[in-house]
Amino acid sequence: MNHTFPLLILASLVTFSCNTSLLAGIYLQGEPLGIPKNASFAQVRLIISELRALGIPADATQQPTEASLRPIYIQLNKELETKFIAGSATLEEKIRLGGCFLRLNQPTKAIACLESARKELDPSSALHHQVYFNLAMAYASDDLLLERAIDYQKQGLQYFSKPPETTFHIWQSDRRFELFFLKFLQEKQVNRDRRLTAQNSITSIFGDFEAEWKKNKYTPGTASANFLDSLSPDALDLTIKFLSCFPQDNNLYWLYGEILNVTGDPNSAAKVLDELVNARQMSSNPVLFQHSRTLRRNASETNEQTPKKQEEIKPESENPTLIRPTLFSGDLKYLLVGFISGIAVCYIVILQIKQWFP
Repeated sequence: MNHTFPLLILASLVTFSCNTSLLAGIYLQGEPLGIPKNASFAQVRLIISELRALGIPADATQQPTEASLRPIYIQLNKELETKFIAGSATLEEKIRLGGCFLRLNQPTKAIACLESARKELDPSSALHHQVYFNLAMAYASDDLLLERAIDYQKQGLQYFSKPPETTFHIWQSDRRFELFFLKFLQEKQVNRDRRLTAQNSITSIFGDFEAEWKKNKYTPGTASANFLDSLSPDALDLTIKFLSCFPQDNNLYWLYGEILNVTGDPNSAAKVLDELVNARQMSSNPVLFQHSRTLRRNASETNEQTPKKQEEIKPESENPTLIRPTLFSGDLKYLLVGFISGIAVCYIVILQIKQWFP
């Protein structure tokens, strides 16, 4: 039973991929996995688990989960790489191969493939943004190459015009992600130059969480009005897309948990932060550790305060009417009948005696 439910969710995610946009940030046409709109916490958690499993080397001790889609990506990668090595891969196939390498956590191979595709770009090609965005994603894996990643991201945005077959809403949503990804790369560059440890920081591209925690008490399920006013309205969706590109990034997963909390889902946030502290060895982060304790305590108190449903015993009447006994009600009625019957019997007996003894 424990395996059945995740498999059902996974099947729904694969089905959704047919009518949803691709996982933003990595352009891989024909990808079997998609994020449904308004995805639940259970769906997001499963899909991130699947994407993390893709990056596990084949010879690693830890093997992918039973429900993993890894074999599908491996087979697709093998077919495309064979064409690439043989020199017969088209531009579209090179972009797809680069996306496969990124999913399989092989950025060095992705760079070699995508740089080859970049050199083949025709000025009139509509694929410029896909090549540049995938290259930015590949170079972003190395902090020493952030300048090149930022440059490619900027070039991708210059070419990212609205395709005729795409609705404005979808294009705007995808472009917003790419704009925030540029901000994310620039923030990483600043932190690198300041020699800030990523282990103890959380990105502020959607809102200054660290300033909020210093000014106001950390509260399960909400934040101060000023912070909520400044929070990007699509911060949760954008964070999920970021996680789909960097499923191994613990700080992005922490950000996901904190956004879940301020948007009113502290119980799910507690699960995220608890996983980071206990399963991903981030207990050395004092802020994260304290937030995890606060949310876990709140979740426990919420469960204790939720009473079990019991059947209510409703009285027949709130103010019952008192019925005064009469001669013809209750036990008095039977007593009166018995008394009259006794008199009748006595009268008959007297008459019979008079007949016998005149």
